[in-house]
Amino acid sequence: MAFARRLAILPGGLGGLGSSIGKKLRQQGARLAILYAPFEAGRRDQLLESTYGPAPNWNEIRTYECDITSPESVQSAFTVLGKEMIQPSSPSVADQTVPSILINTAGYVNLSDMESTPPEDTMKHLTTNVFGPMLCAQAFARLYFAAFNAAKSSASPLPPGRIVNIASQAAHVALPRHSAYCASKAALLGLTRSMASEWGGRGITSNSVSPTVAWTELGKKAWGQDDVREAFLKTIPTGKFALPDEVADAVLFLCQASKQDSSGMINGADIRVDGGFTIQ
Repeated sequence: MAFARRLAILPGGLGGLGSSIGKKLRQQGARLAILYAPFEAGRRDQLLESTYGPAPNWNEIRTYECDITSPESVQSAFTVLGKEMIQPSSPSVADQTVPSILINTAGYVNLSDMESTPPEDTMKHLTTNVFGPMLCAQAFARLYFAAFNAAKSSASPLPPGRIVNIASQAAHVALPRHSAYCASKAALLGLTRSMASEWGGRGITSNSVSPTVAWTELGKKAWGQDDVREAFLKTIPTGKFALPDEVADAVLFLCQASKQDSSGMINGADIRVDGGFTIQ
């Protein structure tokens, strides 16, 4: 399968877009390490079951509680998942699981008028949407470079590393009452380009995907009212919200590492899955 031998690490991988991405990766053979926030602990099994089915189907999936805004928590989670999901693998390099995919799906948004946005809310946007992805990317890169160095003497090269950060249409345009969110997602694009520049020559490409409103349970809750939904849809040239699977397909394309390596020269780019919202 397309992602066999590859370990995909998904901070924020329980629910929403993270679940859609994880499900598609798992269907194509990837092993999954899902990092979930402490506040999700009580719903972890419920969220896993809603995506992957009953517990017997959770083979090759491990979950780790992690506060992505805490350097200590991130390093602890990556250390444990490295020991549990990489080191016990086959002694043959050709059969080993490789930590080669990181999808930063965790995010935070809260709407408020700019002049009344509390400082602590601005900081929560920045720490969750920028600082967290940076901490996770640093930990991932260290895992990947360690695996790369260990495989140098092998005739079986490692699959290339892939980082995909979930940004937003808000990274490209100003949205009313989204000032802190817009700023944090725009910063995530800059961070992605820096990752691409520094790590592209060391085997890891880094890109982002910017969806419009995705029709997840959260999206339905926020935009499900008829008049609200219809008013926003008029601003999207295609007249549709993004389906979670459409966003997931863009992510999977960026993670490809087949013999043709069809996405290998895409590095530092942003794919807008927004129906043309940001071109206006």
